[in-house]
Amino acid sequence: MMLQGICSDPEILPTGETFFLFPAGTDYVYASRFPRKGAHTGCFEKKHFHKIKEVNETPEWQPEPPKRTVEIERNKIYSAKLISCGEHSKKLIDKTYFVIARGAGLHVDMYPSAELKGMLACYPVHWFGNFDLVDQETEIESVEIVPDSVMEEDIFDQPIEPEFFEQMKLF
Repeated sequence: MMLQGICSDPEILPTGETFFLFPAGTDYVYASRFPRKGAHTGCFEKKHFHKIKEVNETPEWQPEPPKRTVEIERNKIYSAKLISCGEHSKKLIDKTYFVIARGAGLHVDMYPSAELKGMLACYPVHWFGNFDLVDQETEIESVEIVPDSVMEEDIFDQPIEPEFFEQMKLF
């Protein structure tokens, strides 16, 4: 249960400031500026707060779905519906995108088209649903690009001389 109240004692916290309150027994509360008990600034008697009211604890944004294994092959293009994402990307939710799993397959790169141009984001694979394999004309391979042998060149014409350095004694 989370409460909210205004501090009335200037000796313990700023007067008139609203705090989130978490019960600690019958006569005491943990006071926090944030809606999280672990971020409290101390434990105080309830009598130091007024206008105490109960606050709804339900988050404004839906929590992340539970992690589940999704059987998709790496380097294959799928169309999938984004079913969850962070609050900052909520305009992308409930739309179908083209995704491709890379690396260990725990995350997918998300694209607006099957040509895989203009990557939108990289999200965990369990944020997607309704995976359908897309027929692709070209094969996508995992290729590591290794540069050709590097030519060794002398970068410096002259060797670097050490600068003057004096040892300091502490005692």
